[in-house]
Amino acid sequence: MQITKLKPLFYTVIVLLALVGSLMYFASIFSGILLILAAAVLYFVYYGLSVGKGASKALALSFLKSLLIPVIGVASALLIGGIIMAVTGYDPVTAYKALFYGGLVKNWSVSVLNAAPLIFTGLSIAFAFKAGLFNIGAEGQYYVGAVVATFLGLHFNMPALLSIPIIFLVAGLLAASYNFIPALLKVKTGAHEVITTMMFAQIARYLSSIFIRGMGGSSDGPHPYVTDPILKSNWLLKMKSIFPHANYRVHIGILIAIGMALFVQYILTRTKFGFEIRAVGQNKDAARGQGIKVGRNIFIALLFAGFLAGFSGVNQVLGLDHKLYENLNAGYGWDGISVALLASNNPIGVIFTSLLWGVLAAGGQYMSRTVQTPNSIVEIIKGIILFLIVAKYIYIHIGHKFKNKKKEEREAVK
Repeated sequence: MQITKLKPLFYTVIVLLALVGSLMYFASIFSGILLILAAAVLYFVYYGLSVGKGASKALALSFLKSLLIPVIGVASALLIGGIIMAVTGYDPVTAYKALFYGGLVKNWSVSVLNAAPLIFTGLSIAFAFKAGLFNIGAEGQYYVGAVVATFLGLHFNMPALLSIPIIFLVAGLLAASYNFIPALLKVKTGAHEVITTMMFAQIARYLSSIFIRGMGGSSDGPHPYVTDPILKSNWLLKMKSIFPHANYRVHIGILIAIGMALFVQYILTRTKFGFEIRAVGQNKDAARGQGIKVGRNIFIALLFAGFLAGFSGVNQVLGLDHKLYENLNAGYGWDGISVALLASNNPIGVIFTSLLWGVLAAGGQYMSRTVQTPNSIVEIIKGIILFLIVAKYIYIHIGHKFKNKKKEEREAVK
């Protein structure tokens, strides 16, 4: 029996889990989150089994494998982190209880606030990876988005329904245009985007300091310069206005980020442009042989990656900080690389890996305060996760080279 015949049953169970989780959320945040996550995992398992409507078993197994590898990576990192804590005199069980209690229950709002900007930068990195590109300069595009959002937020005095979409769009477009020169150099000269976008990221960081001072930024002695707060009419709506039980700090930026992830997923899987992007990323020569304009798609992919990263800066200014600080070392661009790799460059997966990174950051702070573990423990866990995920790509690359070598040897014998 094909798995697609069980679609109504799967969807019924998924919807029930999500509904019960949503209702239980108000009574027990932890239980509610677990049920909602269970619904999400069940959906991905069903999708993996039914992809191609039962026609491609290999593709289904490949999808499930891509889902399983990050899970194994995270579990292995937690195990190694636990061993390190045990060796250094800390109780790993108590520490991990504090970590997940802090990230999922006590400081869950901080986890969400940390996740929202990471989703945008993670999408930026993932989309570029799909085209065979490495947009390592997402941090610079984040700065551009933040600076533009601050400038417009200080001067746009109009209804929020009008001003906020305009700010997002303009900041995103200018962040995309910041990738214009790296994209042009990539297409025309073959200059590697890792070098050019990284250089532009450094330029953006220092340009932001100039703009902050130019926008009337002030400094209190040794503290860095900071702009005036943006107009309240340009603040993102707080979730508490929609859901009375929501934390007062959480804003709709997380919903915008999730919506953008769904949009990117749709582009990559349901449009001709998305097919061409994936074809270029997998094999440029084969794509060119099929009549796909490789240079044009590379150019557009880098611009769109900048557009997505710019949204991250807008999210932080309009949703949380409401001002811009000089020498801001956000790190969202760099962490975006981690969440994209952990999600295997899947836009939907980026949502969950960003939330995981948010939980680790918020839970790590709580664990450090309550169990007195060093802050570096969480960074070690993140590093191990990233190492294991990158090792997967190295293993695949070596495997391909080994197979090609064997194939060449067989052909030489013939």
